[in-house]
Amino acid sequence: MLVAGVRHRAGNGHDGHVQRLSWSGLAALSSLWLAWNAQWLTIAPILMPQAVAALVPAHPELWSGLTVGAGALVALLVTPVAGALSDRSRNPRGRRSRFLITGVLGSCVGLVALGWAVSANLIALAVVYLVLQFWWNWGAGPFAGLIPDIVAPDQHAAASGWLNALGIIGTILGSAAMFTYRPGHPWAVIALWIALSLVCLAVTVARVREPAPAPPPWPGLGSFARSFVLPLAENRNFYWVLVTRLLNNMGVWSVFTFLVLYLRFVVGLPETRATQLMSTLTGVGAVLAIAASLVTAWMIGRVGVVRVVRQSSWVMALAAAGYAGAAFAPQLWLVVPLLLVFGLANGVFGAADWALALAVLPTGQDAGKDMGIWHVCLVLPQIIGPITTGVLITAIEHAASARAAYALAFAVAAAWFLAASIYVGKLQVAP
Repeated sequence: MLVAGVRHRAGNGHDGHVQRLSWSGLAALSSLWLAWNAQWLTIAPILMPQAVAALVPAHPELWSGLTVGAGALVALLVTPVAGALSDRSRNPRGRRSRFLITGVLGSCVGLVALGWAVSANLIALAVVYLVLQFWWNWGAGPFAGLIPDIVAPDQHAAASGWLNALGIIGTILGSAAMFTYRPGHPWAVIALWIALSLVCLAVTVARVREPAPAPPPWPGLGSFARSFVLPLAENRNFYWVLVTRLLNNMGVWSVFTFLVLYLRFVVGLPETRATQLMSTLTGVGAVLAIAASLVTAWMIGRVGVVRVVRQSSWVMALAAAGYAGAAFAPQLWLVVPLLLVFGLANGVFGAADWALALAVLPTGQDAGKDMGIWHVCLVLPQIIGPITTGVLITAIEHAASARAAYALAFAVAAAWFLAASIYVGKLQVAP
């Protein structure tokens, strides 16, 4: 069966349980992605840098990069392990649901702690952020296994589009919620995030009828650990997808984490206006990306998923290069369209990337583990990207200027996107 320009392999271990879902069913399945993205793409790139800058005014780029990167390290470890544990769950209501519920409820407690930590000290803020990352990814790893569990293969591209579209809507809602944020007064936005999480969890649990197939037997701790290393010869396409996603997200997190500080220290906006402008531009760019996400399945059917991924990476590379150039002539009329184009291309890539991963997913009953491994390539760049970019900006700023520092940092980000567009061509897929 041809879906999204790639031939899906039969025998994925879930053929007896997959369903054809309506649009409302696909939206309900994707609703938790909305709640998580409202937090992920607001807390990491907007709230955390601003909170760190308020607590540690000296070199906020460095400490922000280290804090966000440390949180991503937790996610790197938790996501595939939680996914693998959910593969072996014997819960009669579905093997993923227990992880979704505990993950959301744990993150709600973490959000309450975050409201206190932003006014406490850097150590408290970092510890709370680590706890949040644990609970987010305790749910997100098993959640990634839901689509291969229950969605018919010929709907994978549509499901990917819905996931990305609702993730973008979550980004819009999270950005809008940040208008209620003031340094030292985070409780309004915290309450909104908690309410959104609980509502989306209720929708997913109520609407998604998860199958409960017999789990594979427990292989023992040693075999369980070795199962995370997939044989290269049998999974070459899957590994190329991992490489492509890793490179692309290196570019995303090398740019996105520091855009609000770019507006402050390069463009020269005051703190509150920089936060509000970043939230506005992120939201507007996300609106444009929603339509792109929903038509990505059609685009993939026309030109193939590899070509869509490659071209969206090229566009993001050009936008990042534009940021680098604009650093030497920092004008809002130059920065605004670049962010909108970047968000649009990232929306297309996100939808196509999910479809490509589902198409090359290894066979067997370990979808939670395998999608958790794939999710690592979203998380690992959140460690490497912010830390290396924060160190680079700090070093160049001392040696030259803020403009030179941000110009070089975003030029490096453009190189990551270019590499992603090149390596996706290594995939050997059916036309």
